[in-house]
Amino acid sequence: MAKPWSQPRTPRFGGTPVRYPISDLGTTDVTTTALPYFRCTACDSASLVLISEQRAGQRSTDGSLSCKGCSAAYRIVSGIPRFVSGDNYAQSFGFQWNTHEKTQLDSYTGRPISEKRLLDVTGWPMDMSGQVVLEAGSGAGRFTECLLKTGATVFSFDYSSAVDANARNNGSSERLFLFQADMRSIPLQRAAFDKVICLGVLQHTPAPKECFRCLAQMVRPGGELVVDVYGKSAVALLQWKYILRPITTRMDQRKLYEVVSNVVPLLLPVAKKMRRVAGRAGARLIPIVEYSHLDLTREVNEQWAILDTFDMYAPAHDHPQTQRTLKQWFKQAGFTDISVRPGPNGLVGKARRPE
Repeated sequence: MAKPWSQPRTPRFGGTPVRYPISDLGTTDVTTTALPYFRCTACDSASLVLISEQRAGQRSTDGSLSCKGCSAAYRIVSGIPRFVSGDNYAQSFGFQWNTHEKTQLDSYTGRPISEKRLLDVTGWPMDMSGQVVLEAGSGAGRFTECLLKTGATVFSFDYSSAVDANARNNGSSERLFLFQADMRSIPLQRAAFDKVICLGVLQHTPAPKECFRCLAQMVRPGGELVVDVYGKSAVALLQWKYILRPITTRMDQRKLYEVVSNVVPLLLPVAKKMRRVAGRAGARLIPIVEYSHLDLTREVNEQWAILDTFDMYAPAHDHPQTQRTLKQWFKQAGFTDISVRPGPNGLVGKARRPE
C-alpha cells in the first residue's frame, strides 16, 4: 500500500506539532497502525496497547486495547474499538442505520446526493490525498463513502452501533479507521487532524456546545472544522416533530418504526402534491419527510421517507441552535475565517484554527 498519510501530533504540554509517516510503524494492521492516534478516555494517556486479538487477514476482529497508564481496557468487536457501552441515548440511531444501512449511500441510489451535500457545505476539494480527516457521527457511512473517494485517510466514529453498518459499507478500505465513542470524550490525540466534520449530529447530543468544543480540540493548527446543526427559529419550531415528539420519544423504538412504516406510504402522495403546489413549505404541512425533488426511484424515495421520518421523531435529543450561537462557539474555540450560513440541514458552520 502507498504511504497515503502522515500523523500530525501535538506534544502533551505544548510545542510545535510534529508530522511523521505512520507507515514507519512497519505494519498494515488497521488497529496497530492507528494506535498512535488513540488515547485512553479514563486517564488521557496515549499509552494504549493491543493485548489480544483474533484476526481475519490483516485486520483485528476481536480483542481489546489496554492502557499502560491506568489499566483501563476497551473491547475490540468485529474489528472496531468500543470506547462506550452499547446501551446509551443513541440507540435509536443504531437501530435505524442498521435497518437502513444502504438507503442513503450514493453507491446505492446511483445519484451523488451525499457527495453534493458534502462538497457544498465544506467547499473541500475532490482530491484530499495525504489529508487526515475525523468524521464525528458517521451513521451508516453515507459521508464516509464520499470522504474516502477523495483519497483522504478517515477516522470515523459514532456513539451508536451504526458503526457496524458503516463497517459493512466501507470497512474494506485500508484508509478507514472506525471506532465507537462519545463525542464528549473522543479517544484521540488532540490537534491531530487536518479536517474535522460533523453533519446531522450535534443537535441530537445532550450537550451540543460541549460536543462542539471537543470536536474543535481535534483540529490541528491550520486545519478546518465543519459542522451543521438544526436552525432555531419561530418557524422551525412550528414543525410537526416538535408537536409530536413528546409522544413519539416515549414510544418503543420498534413500535414507532412500525407506525412510521405504515403511515409514510399512505401520506407520501399527499406530501408530493403539497410540494408541487407550495414547494418545501407545502411538504412540511404533512407530518412526514419526503424527497421527490431528489429524483429518486419510487422505492428508494419511500425508504428515505421512512428513514428520515423515524429520524425526526425517535431521537432522545433535538436541540436546534441560532446562527449567533453557532458563530459564538467558533469564536470561543479560537477559530478564524468563520462562516455560518443557512444550509440543507439548518445551519452550516465552517472555520479554520490559526497556524
